[in-house]
Amino acid sequence: MKKLGFGIVGCGTVSTWHAQSVKAIEGTYLAGVTDVNKNTRDQFAKKYGVRSYDNYEHMLQQNDIDVVSICTPSGLHAPLAIQAAKAGKHIIVEKPMALNVKEADTMIEACEQNNVKLAVISQLRFSDATTRLKGALDEGLLGKLLVGTLSMKYYRSQEYYDQSSWRGTWKMDGGGALMNQGIHGIDLFQYMMGNVKSVFAHTRTMVRNIETEDTAVAILEFENGALGTIEGTTSIYPGYPRMLEINGSKGTIALEEDSILKWVIEGQNIPEGIVLGDRTNDSSSNPTAFGIDGHKKQIEDMAHAIWEDRKPLVDQHEGKKPVEIITAVYESSRTGKMITL
Repeated sequence: MKKLGFGIVGCGTVSTWHAQSVKAIEGTYLAGVTDVNKNTRDQFAKKYGVRSYDNYEHMLQQNDIDVVSICTPSGLHAPLAIQAAKAGKHIIVEKPMALNVKEADTMIEACEQNNVKLAVISQLRFSDATTRLKGALDEGLLGKLLVGTLSMKYYRSQEYYDQSSWRGTWKMDGGGALMNQGIHGIDLFQYMMGNVKSVFAHTRTMVRNIETEDTAVAILEFENGALGTIEGTTSIYPGYPRMLEINGSKGTIALEEDSILKWVIEGQNIPEGIVLGDRTNDSSSNPTAFGIDGHKKQIEDMAHAIWEDRKPLVDQHEGKKPVEIITAVYESSRTGKMITL
């Protein structure tokens, strides 16, 4: 089993989760980092005892880097991923994988042409609560899926947006409350409910001084006939935990962040080992209020995908799905029409 060397591009907040995860996984190591800001990259490299590269191109030339973690502002994800693919590097990219479907398709093509793997960070899929819910759905315990409800009533202050020039912009963030903060929940929603058939939505910028939406609501029809709703905002004080509820003909399961809040199935007791409301993460008002466990599990899955020559759980095709849904929400709000995916 070949040891895998990782390089990180973008040494901002989320890069810490990648660095700590890589260092905690057997068979992987952090080989180098780069950032457009010299002080930022040098301090990060010193903290983790690795090499600081003066530019991305230089880092991609290194033979000891097998995987690149892209932790930059969202608008740079697609071009940097394509560049890494052409250099023959496997890729882990933070959400969203791209700002629109066209960019995502270009990334997919670049990965296929250069025979590299790509994983899109969606760490919620790796929590114990998610695994339990997905298992119950796959077993058909809820019966026929009827309704899904996703509520993401977060709080981000104006100061949060003002701290970085790219946040809340169409060019570099690709959207607001849904594309940035809500995309993890939306990915989890479609992962549980299945592919989306159509979307009708309203988005608004109601409180924050930003280009993109701070408030959105959407009605979804899934290909399996189920219906769903999404509420996403960054303007509700003080912010509340993400809620995901799945209702079927034989029962209901609901998650609150990384915990199971409801488990009611006809003719069954709550399974052993499930503690209702045992929540450990809550980033509703603080975007850094979560541990590294989800990132570690997902990056470890990517490492095994490389070693075993298989697809990672959240590959480029899976990563494209929430981008499709969110951009359909934006198009529906802009046109006033229902959008078919």
